[in-house]
Amino acid sequence: MEANPNIIYIMVDQQRFDMLGAYGNRIVKTPNIDKLRDDGILFTNAFTPTALCGPARTSLFTGRVPTSHGVVRNAEDNKVNKTKADPAPGIPVLSGFLKDYEKIYLGKWHIAETKLPRDYGFKGHNFSHYGFPGSGFYKNLVFDQGPGEENEYRDWILKKGFDVPVVSEQFFGNNPNLRVQELRAKLSGPEEASIPAYLAEEAITHTSKAADKNKPFFLWLNLWGPHTPCMVPEPYYSMYDPPGIPVDPAFEECFSNKPVHHKHVSQMWGVFELPWEEWQKIIARYFGYISLIDKSIGQYIDYLKTSGLYDNSLIVFTADHGDAMGSNRLIEKGEFMYDTSYRIPMIIKQPGSRRGEAVCSEFVYLHDLFATAIDAAGEKVPPLDQAKSMLPIIEGTNSSTGREYVYAQFTAHFTDFNQRMIRTKSHKFIFNGPAIGELYDLISDPLELVNRIDDPHYSGVKRELISLLAAEMKKLNDPLSGWFNRIKDVY
Repeated sequence: MEANPNIIYIMVDQQRFDMLGAYGNRIVKTPNIDKLRDDGILFTNAFTPTALCGPARTSLFTGRVPTSHGVVRNAEDNKVNKTKADPAPGIPVLSGFLKDYEKIYLGKWHIAETKLPRDYGFKGHNFSHYGFPGSGFYKNLVFDQGPGEENEYRDWILKKGFDVPVVSEQFFGNNPNLRVQELRAKLSGPEEASIPAYLAEEAITHTSKAADKNKPFFLWLNLWGPHTPCMVPEPYYSMYDPPGIPVDPAFEECFSNKPVHHKHVSQMWGVFELPWEEWQKIIARYFGYISLIDKSIGQYIDYLKTSGLYDNSLIVFTADHGDAMGSNRLIEKGEFMYDTSYRIPMIIKQPGSRRGEAVCSEFVYLHDLFATAIDAAGEKVPPLDQAKSMLPIIEGTNSSTGREYVYAQFTAHFTDFNQRMIRTKSHKFIFNGPAIGELYDLISDPLELVNRIDDPHYSGVKRELISLLAAEMKKLNDPLSGWFNRIKDVY
């Protein structure tokens, strides 16, 4: 690898891995992300350590799983008598290792509750908490997770002379007790006024300034989508015909022998009883959002190519976690650990020579990107038990991570519901603290519809996975390790 490459992390929010052209989806249009795959490596077994925005992003920032870095729930959930969602004091963070780099952070933050990117040495944006810049600004928008007073997107819209976008055709699901977040909606105005377009322009501006300094830069570009509300302007709102979206093969989920909380989450969102025709309308706008984001990513990548920065840049496209988006009659993420939420897209374009549509099926984590950036910057990677640099895979010097399984955890989102997962290439075991366990045969049942936890034919693999999970929890000093060790034999 050439010395001091530029390092660019492009992170989308809540992107289901199989709803991208690069991952085989034949409906959604993502030509720019697909081209990035053509120049790099597509990882088919990349996983988030937790399917929750703040904890997952903090894992990338620290190279640790949530219970190790201390952020186990989202900042906006931290109200009375709850610990602030900040990394534990003294935890090293990524920006502290990139000493010779210009450090730029753009878009969604959602890492520390009481600190902002500038507090960690970044230039760029400082959207606090979830920080959706349309909240409190777009007309008629119910979703209220805004950044507060410091809203650079709002200032940009007004400076450009665009009309304030108007939200219409909102859909919330059928639960009358939950009218706080649109699932889909239409946005007025041109695509040039959208948040992805704003972020593309900002990325180009900040990259240009960094390049003028003749020093390498690390740029972390964070999109707020395609996270719901799936709210896009034309032509993206009508780009996909709802009746043309085939039924999700896991849509017929009935939650038999599953934790009842799965069904409760579906009912909370008001989607459990939705017919597929309504889901098609939601997914059509989710696809439109993905394509709008792809367009903005393409604008930035085109700039990198025309400015001569593309070849000497390590570019990563990934997501913090996935989205059920109709599978198992669920939406978003929550207290469930299906692959649609935990398996993430990850494409890495290495500097220099192309590898040409390379595919890696090794297990990798989102937080491996912590060690990867440090390694790529030529800095010494600190001793880490939880994250590994992917640079050897990127450079082709070592094709293996040595991992035979991935581990994930979940603490709380809608309510406290501790979960732990161990997943191999063939099976998955889930420890649900307040509910029955789950065991899936991923070869015969890749949709995870049949819970084999009580099937005697799977007793051997169940014991093996339980032993792996217990050992991993002990190694990571997981606070649930003692409890799990006491009750593991009841499964």
